[in-house]
Amino acid sequence: MQLTDHIQHLLRDHDCVIIPDFGGLIADYEPARLHPVRHTLAPPAKRVAFNQALTRNDGLLVDAISRHYGIGTPQARQQVREAVANMQHELDEQHRTELPGIGIFRRAPGRGLDFEFTGQQNLLPASFGLPELTSRPVRATDAVLARERSRQAPQPALAPARRRGLRKLAVSAMLAVSLGLVLTAQYQIALRLGNIPENWQLSVFKNDAEPARPVQSANLASAAWTESVVPDGAPEAQPEISKPAEAAAPAPVVKAKPAATVTPKAASVATVTKAAVEGRPAVTGKPVLVKGVSNRWYVVKATFNSFAGAEKVQSNYASKGHVAKILMPRWGHRGVVNTKKYRVAVADFADKATAQRNLPELRKQFGNEIQVYPY
Repeated sequence: MQLTDHIQHLLRDHDCVIIPDFGGLIADYEPARLHPVRHTLAPPAKRVAFNQALTRNDGLLVDAISRHYGIGTPQARQQVREAVANMQHELDEQHRTELPGIGIFRRAPGRGLDFEFTGQQNLLPASFGLPELTSRPVRATDAVLARERSRQAPQPALAPARRRGLRKLAVSAMLAVSLGLVLTAQYQIALRLGNIPENWQLSVFKNDAEPARPVQSANLASAAWTESVVPDGAPEAQPEISKPAEAAAPAPVVKAKPAATVTPKAASVATVTKAAVEGRPAVTGKPVLVKGVSNRWYVVKATFNSFAGAEKVQSNYASKGHVAKILMPRWGHRGVVNTKKYRVAVADFADKATAQRNLPELRKQFGNEIQVYPY
């Protein structure tokens, strides 16, 4: 059985895939790079390295094989052992073995295993479909030749004459507009002074020459009125403008009934839960979900493909008085790889060093299979 297809699929979603009893493949982010000789621009990708010390089975590869072939976990674990035994046999005989599409392992005397990454597929989902671009460098001689060609290009024969004609036309139009404005102003001045005969006056300017007649406004006799000022935000005690009116009949006085007294109910006696008997705080309510990138380091107990499985484990911990958080699937960023799994975290820390320092104590409580992941 070839492990290459399963490992490549897992490296797209995870940053570490452990081959039990052989070593761990670690995927690291590699930014876009420019080749100095071929002048090609490669998109960002994942580069895979090998760590021979990571041999503990974390169940990730076995679970993937079990789901792919529809077999049980013991059969999948046995197939992984056989594939690892074949790789060890090739190393013993040929001092070389290969995972096609991932890399080549070589055994050097006194140095352990050397790994050479030979993968051609881009394992970074964010760069899916981005091709490798080729750019031809611009040489200084090309710019000089282009400048000389522009200087030697012949000018059209009619261009100077056309520009001179347009310039003369624009100057003539400006002079005509200025002369028209001056004559219009002088005509209006003479019209207002009465120096122009009646038959010479234009109908357009007659309305301007007539003086404005005063408009007589009606005098509305009314009684005095007052205007009350209400500050901003305060309720109005009376209308904004009040006119004098006949005195209204006094409104009947309604006696206010005394407010009914509310007798507080006796507090119900709280039931003693199992957590209270054991001295642990009871954990109730909805499960704690972590959806966005929090830049924290979480100690993960279990990983699931569905939310129901993660919620079941979280509820189990809640019944025991421990708050477990469910890390939802999310898109990652430069330092955190995206994932499609649901992870149950039993603790979280602000940085990686603190998480690693508390990991031995947490393993005594939650088991040796817990791992630290950034989220």
